[in-house]
Amino acid sequence: MGFPVVSATVFAPLIGALLIMCIPAARKEVIRWVSAVATGISLALSIYLVFAYDLAAGGVQFAEKIDWLPAFGVKYYVGIDGISATLLLLTAIVGFTGVFASWGIQNRVKEYYITFLALTFACAGVFAAFDLFLFFVFFELAVLPKYVLVAVWGSTKKEYAAMKLALYLTLGGAIILLGIFCVYFAAGINTMDLLELARHQFTHNQQVWLFALLTLGFAVQVPIVPLHSWLPDAHTGAPTAGSMILAGVVMKLGAYGIIRVAIWLFPEGAVIWAPVVAILAVICVIYAAFVAMGQKDLKYMIANSSISHMGYSVLGVGALTAAALSGALFQFFAHGIMAALNFAIAGMTYDRTHTRIIAAMGGLAKVMPVIAIAFAIGCLASVGLPGTASFWAEFSVFVGSFPIFPTLTILAISGIVFTAYYMLRAIQRVFFEPLRHKEFATLSDAQWYDWVVVSVIIFFIIGMGVYPSLLMDLISNGLSPILAGLPEPSAGGWLAFLGGVQ
Repeated sequence: MGFPVVSATVFAPLIGALLIMCIPAARKEVIRWVSAVATGISLALSIYLVFAYDLAAGGVQFAEKIDWLPAFGVKYYVGIDGISATLLLLTAIVGFTGVFASWGIQNRVKEYYITFLALTFACAGVFAAFDLFLFFVFFELAVLPKYVLVAVWGSTKKEYAAMKLALYLTLGGAIILLGIFCVYFAAGINTMDLLELARHQFTHNQQVWLFALLTLGFAVQVPIVPLHSWLPDAHTGAPTAGSMILAGVVMKLGAYGIIRVAIWLFPEGAVIWAPVVAILAVICVIYAAFVAMGQKDLKYMIANSSISHMGYSVLGVGALTAAALSGALFQFFAHGIMAALNFAIAGMTYDRTHTRIIAAMGGLAKVMPVIAIAFAIGCLASVGLPGTASFWAEFSVFVGSFPIFPTLTILAISGIVFTAYYMLRAIQRVFFEPLRHKEFATLSDAQWYDWVVVSVIIFFIIGMGVYPSLLMDLISNGLSPILAGLPEPSAGGWLAFLGGVQ
């Protein structure tokens, strides 16, 4: 067995956290650089995996298998396919830039970076796991660091936001665990290997109800309306890097679970419930966009924008076509880096002005031109400007969804207009109106660590906008076994099923 590159990618942040435990708390600069090196190693290895993956061979590559609980068929089984490689890269980008976005934190620096690196490790583990039980372990490991980040280093009702986050995600996790037990007993085989379970022929009724159960649990983490109310509070309460990884990566865990587990194992159930998923997706897009338009707080606006943008991914999941699912997964990446940039800029602005109220700011482009340009790029990426990664993601979702759900797709496209309104309005009010306070005239522009954040993220936003096929080819390859098991989509099929249940 060669070098365990996937495990190294996943565990590099955790090893960094363990090293930080051995460093005196007073040595803050050393702690920051250890965190940067740990996440930098993970980023370098994830880039290597993207280029080293053999598209011609396909399937799970760089696999590592170790018996964990043989009595129950549970293994430590990690590896990558095209989907995992893409999302490991996303996690590494957000983790690496999140370290530099946190450079100015002075309160309990040692504990902060340990918590942040633990969360990065858990998220990466979810995307690398190909054993269902291991997948769930990593999925649940992410809850505690999220709670701690918000409760200890957050602001604005942070205790309330942290408890709400924990309650919602614990409920979602309990539903998922119930679904996993049902999968194990329904399959009747002593394995949690996702590839083995995907080959098992579940009955039609099992597929319908197990898909619904698991999708309900994962929907809490996406989040899909009406299970979304924990997210804006968590975003607003979290520190800057916490908001970055929450929007950039954590929101993707639930949607990834729907594709990787629910659709792959229960394709017939996916087709039956597809219209419901698509309807909920459009509600996410439009409802969250209207809520974002009414926000006065910059972080609340970006948080609701994230829910709206995840609605595009969920629409692609509901359409179940190759183009729509490819677009949905590419939207995971595109939205992940774009939302991370927007929350980073919101944090940089708050650190200088000590306010998040949009109307209280103005004219900041005169004193913070680099931050203003970075926010403008993030906002244009939110709108889906050609030349950014978001354009190709949304384009692919709409093209793949329109033949299946034409009316719903048109309604979802209207979300772009709403996004343009509230994002461009935010740019104008925050950066391009007259300075409202004299003290703002002395504010500083981006520091060197802010440059690291914006330059790395903008590089990937524009790089994947110019050359999207690098990741789209990977995603399409990873979707092949999932698409192979799908029957033809059938709008309204869920009503026919419910009417036929004896």
